[in-house]
Amino acid sequence: MTWLIIGAGVSGLGAAKLLRSRKLDVRISEGSALPKDKRDKFKMIGANLFDGGHKSEHLDGISQIVVSPGIPVSHPLLVEAKRRNIPVMTEIDLAIREYTGFLFAITGTNGKSTTCAMIYHLLRKLGADTALGGNFGEPPTQMLAEGKLSPHLILELSSYQLEQSASVKPKVAIFTSFSHDHLARHGSLEGYLKAKWRVFEDMPKDSLAMIPHRILLEAKSYGLRIDEKNTRIISDTDYLHSLAPKSIAEPHNRLNAGFAVSAVAHTFRSDARDVALLLNGFVGLRHRCETIGRIKNLPVINDSKSTNVESTLVALQGQDRPVILMMGGQGKGESYLPILKLKEKIAALVTFGASGPEIARDLKGSVQVHEFPNLKLALDQIAGIIKQEVAPILFSPGCASFDEFSNYEHRGEVFQTSMRPLLDP
Repeated sequence: MTWLIIGAGVSGLGAAKLLRSRKLDVRISEGSALPKDKRDKFKMIGANLFDGGHKSEHLDGISQIVVSPGIPVSHPLLVEAKRRNIPVMTEIDLAIREYTGFLFAITGTNGKSTTCAMIYHLLRKLGADTALGGNFGEPPTQMLAEGKLSPHLILELSSYQLEQSASVKPKVAIFTSFSHDHLARHGSLEGYLKAKWRVFEDMPKDSLAMIPHRILLEAKSYGLRIDEKNTRIISDTDYLHSLAPKSIAEPHNRLNAGFAVSAVAHTFRSDARDVALLLNGFVGLRHRCETIGRIKNLPVINDSKSTNVESTLVALQGQDRPVILMMGGQGKGESYLPILKLKEKIAALVTFGASGPEIARDLKGSVQVHEFPNLKLALDQIAGIIKQEVAPILFSPGCASFDEFSNYEHRGEVFQTSMRPLLDP
């Protein structure tokens, strides 16, 4: 029995490790030519790697396919696999079919990483053996292969991971937020919503689903439902906000805190107010509204994790005075006009990267704009802009990073490194 894994990224490697640990024959199909160090990782575990292009012959003799998140349903190998009646599962499905512990599944356009981190913080504070994976952390297949899965598993799940999943069946499922994103992959806002909605399918008895009421209503308009016989639903965002400790001030993080507190209180049948106290001292995520220092005693904020307009709006809402807003990168087909709803919070706008001209076009005339072709040039000139506008700096790109960087972490590190010489001692 030979398994084919399509995609040789971290998920593909995790799946290969798990299957090889079960003594199964594994073949990998990868579209790009991999560097030697990555090829060696597959060679070490005894998997047969075919990189440099996907070919239909990679399907010959295959009895089961595991698909990585970056591979869409329309991929030629999956179309051919369907024609040949070869079953397909996701890397997440491969792990979950063996996992018997308490599963938390978190999805959403924004806020899912912070919510996962908060749940992890609370569980650890309560002494629970906990693992964190999926889109945030290690692939769960790798954890299984290495014997590191815990009785409590928190999975951050993107729409890419959920789109082809058979069923996650979490005991707690959270849908944090929803806005325009990944339409190139899912075709429409409805397609994107339906992909994420799979997080709620086949939830077991006495489970908990949390989703803001606005998103719940939108889902119902598309005929999407949650099984209320098995599942308790919390959709009251005012209630969720009320659960956050006073130490968490930002509205979006108070909502994330409400999700996390409710999830853990449900797990241990505890009083939510008691659980909330354990969030005091929680340290937020790197590259998510992270204050990296101050210039003239005004904060410099790294929000490189902002990859869509909604996340930039959330970051702006949390500011108590006008900022120098830095936006740009690889856009997602969104309008940037919604930023003007908070134009009073923008002292000046700095645009950069592939979508910089489009951002400037949408916002010019309403706010002062400084345009640059790339982030390096913008950062080279930022000191002069600071002299003109004495204001906090909010680096919240509102776009993907892939026009100039390998990921948002790389982009955030470049921002921090460039700003460091300007920070107050």
